[in-house]
Order: sequence, then structure tokens, then C-alpha cells
Amino acid sequence: MPGIPGHRLLMDGEHGARCSESDWLPERLPSSRLQALLHRLSLSQHGLNVKAVLASAGLRSEDVAAVYSPYCDVLFALPLVPQVITCHDLTPLHCANSRKARWRYRFWTPVHLRRAQKVIAISHFVADQLMAFGVPAEKIEVVWNGVTIERDPVAAPASHDLVMLARHDANKNVGFVVKAFAKLLEKKPGWPGRLVVVGRQGRQTALLKRLQQQLPRPDRLLLIESMDSSALVELLRQSLALVSASSMEGFDYPVLEAKAEGLPTLVSAIPVHKELHHESSLFFDPMGNGEDLNHGVIELVNNHSLWNQLSIRGLKLAAALTLQRQQEEIRTVINPLIQ
Repeated sequence: MPGIPGHRLLMDGEHGARCSESDWLPERLPSSRLQALLHRLSLSQHGLNVKAVLASAGLRSEDVAAVYSPYCDVLFALPLVPQVITCHDLTPLHCANSRKARWRYRFWTPVHLRRAQKVIAISHFVADQLMAFGVPAEKIEVVWNGVTIERDPVAAPASHDLVMLARHDANKNVGFVVKAFAKLLEKKPGWPGRLVVVGRQGRQTALLKRLQQQLPRPDRLLLIESMDSSALVELLRQSLALVSASSMEGFDYPVLEAKAEGLPTLVSAIPVHKELHHESSLFFDPMGNGEDLNHGVIELVNNHSLWNQLSIRGLKLAAALTLQRQQEEIRTVINPLIQ
């Protein structure tokens, strides 16, 4: 997290662990077999000699006044140092993509939550999840994620395309959108738009490919595993709207990213979407038949006033949820712990 003063403990794919005061971030994952395995298991710190890494930067463990982690992990090598960790969601407890994730969140995550002095929740919904999980309310601080507006907003829809930024995981509910899109193509055979899904393959990939073959026009669905950042921005700006059909999210950052570009969004009526986007998105029932989603899509095409209104309101939200605000609020959580 840039903007937080202090040293950064990072895993560098080329040189292993390093401690630095710069905002530099590694571009590659750990390359050694052991570190790669620990990384996959979310146990990277257990392959490190943290005190030796600190010493390489001229620091002793006694010099560390506090630890901030943008992840839900305390640093076990510094048990006497106050620590602030970040919980992004507890989705694997309810909709896990693997047994490893379910067991980690059920048995290992509570250890980190108990050891931390403060836990940052990235939404009030996550805060509620944490309290239901047994974390005391006084230990939790809500800090919404931030975004930076880097370009002028799009002025009008450039196509009828719908874009989703979602892994092929059950909670992302991509299959629901594909089924709704099939109904849209049946209802409007001349529909010129595509459904473009950008995200890693997962347990739902086989299902999505079967649904693709059942579409009236299979070529209208694009499943793209990854794109570089500039191509992704261009895709967003050339689309009609972003769709998020998730059944559970801690924040759903792609929705905010789309709003920073001035792109309207259609989102599922789940708690975190209602918390953040109640005034600046169109909502649909992620457990319904998809008709309300399709109605929203058609309205965005036919009603430019609605498209423009959602664009403006979304941009206003993005302008309020700045990265600078997020950094300041994180510092407000950390500073009282520093003696």
C-alpha cells in the first residue's frame, strides 16, 4: 500500500525477501520451490528469517513500532509488536473454491484475527461478517478501498458490449449472466453487443463453455483469461456497462474501477453492493431469472439520460473514495498503536 510511511517487507521473485523504504513492488512471484509452495499455501512468511531481512535494512526487531498488513496475516516473527491486518472478506467460509481455502479460513484465519491488535474491514458488510465470526467490534475499523481517477470519463456508450471482470468461481455467478445473455439474444436476435468476461479459469470454466455452445450466437461470448492494464481500460471504455452478478463480495473493486472511467454498472442486489452503490448502479436479483438484468441493459441502450446519470453518479462516488482517503484512514488506525 503506497502512502503508508515506513519500511516494506516484500517477496521479490528474483532475490527473495527484501526490506525497503521505497514504494517498489515485485513483478514476479517467488521462484524457489519452497517459497513458491509456501506462497500457494498463503504461508510465505514461514519460509523467511524476518530478523535477518530486517537487519539487511539496518533494522532490529525492537526498531519496529507497528506492523501493517494489507492482507489478513499477522507477522508471527514479531509477536510483541502491535499489528494491524486487513480482512477483505470471509467468502470461503460460505462459498469456498477449494477445501484448502475453506480449512484455512475456518481454522487458520482466526489465529491471525486473534493475534492482531486491529483488523481493517474493507466494508461494513465485512465488519458484520467478522463480528459474526467472533471478532470483537472494538477491534474492527472499516476503511473502504480507494481508487484514482486517471482519465476523463467516457461521454457516451461506444458499443452494446457488456463486460465482466470475474474469475470463473461460484460466487462470481458468471453462469447466471451467460444464461441471461442467452435470453437477451433470443429476444433480440439482431443484438449487436457481446458479453466479454475477463478472469482466470476455475471450477466453473467447463460449465461456462457448455453454456457458450448453447448460445444462439456462441461467438457473442468472449472468455478472456487475462489482459494487460491498458487493454483492460480500453475494453471498459468501449463497453456499454460493467456487470457484477456476485452472490457474495467483500468490496467488489472492479465496480469502483468502472465508475472511475465513467462506465455505468449493473450489480447484484447483495449487501456490499447496496452499501456502496445504492445511488449509482442498477440492481438485479442474482437468484432470479435474469429478466431484470436484461431490462436494465435494454434501458441503458434506449435511455441515454439514464446512462449519463449513472455515469455521473458513479464518477462522483469514485471521486469520493480516493486512494489518498484510504491511506489517511489506514494511518489513523495505525498511529494510536505506535508508542
